[in-house]
Amino acid sequence: MAAIEPERFSSTWSRRVLFAGAAAVFLVITAGLIWWPSRPSVTADALQAAMRQAMAGGDLPGRDPVCVANGLAYDQEPVNVQADNAVTVSWMNVLVEAKLYEPPENSVSGGLTSQPILVYKPLPLLAEWGGARRLCIAKGVKLVDVGNVGRVEDMRLRGKRYTGVPADVRWVLDEPAPWLAKPEVSEALVRELPSWRSARWQTAADGWRLTQRKNFVHIDKRWVPGDLADRPPSRPAAM
Repeated sequence: MAAIEPERFSSTWSRRVLFAGAAAVFLVITAGLIWWPSRPSVTADALQAAMRQAMAGGDLPGRDPVCVANGLAYDQEPVNVQADNAVTVSWMNVLVEAKLYEPPENSVSGGLTSQPILVYKPLPLLAEWGGARRLCIAKGVKLVDVGNVGRVEDMRLRGKRYTGVPADVRWVLDEPAPWLAKPEVSEALVRELPSWRSARWQTAADGWRLTQRKNFVHIDKRWVPGDLADRPPSRPAAM
């Protein structure tokens, strides 16, 4: 029997080892692809439907009024402002322009050290939009659309891990106060209003708008607004 040459034997053995290794790697990769869960698909329409379903169930804002609270009562009592308090005088004059208060009357404060003050008397329109130490500018908010959908990825919300995706949620005011149509009043109020759900309102020629960057999570084969991750809204009833 002819002896196998050492170099040929070594080359043959190396090729067999290489082929076996490549096959093993292929099997591992294939098994990993089969085991690894695929990312759920997402569209702007699906996220918008999730928002509308949550709003219909009362889980997200819709009929919550948008209001300013800056320390004034906004009730049916006159507001007395020291004449040298430029910031408050400027604010009250905006409300005069909005027809919520009468133009101020000059007066003096009582007491031993009386000072000149301006007295602003409320007008009937204030009763519809004021009270409870706040001044409301709209009866609610209205969802416009969802867009600028990000990448589906793992995320953590309140300490729990989810498959989620960020997207822009766009809102407008619903039933805004009539005096917001006056640019000088609108600009003053938007500066006074604090951030709304981590975003700021912006004024435009066609009204107030707000873009909120929001996370959505995938639960039970459907997309849910991230702030409802712990209690997803109930499924719509069958027709």
